[in-house]
Amino acid sequence: MSEPRSLVDLSAQARLRTGAPAAAPRLRVLCCPPSGAAAGYWRFLVREDVHVLGVQYPGRESRFRDPAAPSLTALAEEAAAAAAAAPWAGDGVPLVVLGHSMGAAVAAELASALQHRHGLRPALLALSAKAAPGADEPADGDGPAGLRADELDSDEALVRWLRGLGGTPEAVLANPELLALQLPVLRADLRLSLAHDRLPAPVAAPLLLLRGTRDATVGAAAMAGWRAAAGGPVHVREYEGGHHPLAEHRDELLADLAACAGPSSPVPPSVPSR
Repeated sequence: MSEPRSLVDLSAQARLRTGAPAAAPRLRVLCCPPSGAAAGYWRFLVREDVHVLGVQYPGRESRFRDPAAPSLTALAEEAAAAAAAAPWAGDGVPLVVLGHSMGAAVAAELASALQHRHGLRPALLALSAKAAPGADEPADGDGPAGLRADELDSDEALVRWLRGLGGTPEAVLANPELLALQLPVLRADLRLSLAHDRLPAPVAAPLLLLRGTRDATVGAAAMAGWRAAAGGPVHVREYEGGHHPLAEHRDELLADLAACAGPSSPVPPSVPSR
């Protein structure tokens, strides 16, 4: 049975490239990318003992021709239905729902839909670099910090904003042809993110809040509002870096995900990557 187009099995792709045999995972991570990004944003997380899946939003990579989603909630509900129908659903491997920046809001809605619509409770909800809806914060990772809502139609403003966030190669930012492909997708994502103003029904799971120590786009106080999205213990981790610190702290992140998901899923940081 193949994965739906809204989910990309990044671990299976890595095995195809390397020829490595499949191993029983200790942890499964369902990842929601930030605005403008695709499921492949999370390839850095792949490790032989962790099953990594990326949510693929419309308008990019394998879904290049698909129209934009009508809402951020619709993105989450589509992914939740695909995950609930996947052959691995309910197989006992602890499931972490992880999202970064705009993807954090998608992840919160996705985890809620999994539990309340499909009866599949995540072991952990992990949210990175995103202010909670309604937070009293002038800027979060998807629309502030130098980018006003009335600047979304300006290519120059979007490029300036991306350059300030970091994480986008300068070769992309300086290439008009690549920008012509990326900016419409980014613009659509930002509109969805800015229009999303609600907290989902809480999940009965622990919550892990993540941010970079030098991330000027979102403060700890603005992220604290996500506490209402989960009914379990709340954990907070900060990694050295700016708005995109996770890739540089892959093993530390995986260890934190496993520890917060529960004692039954230890993932030692010494396992080599594939």
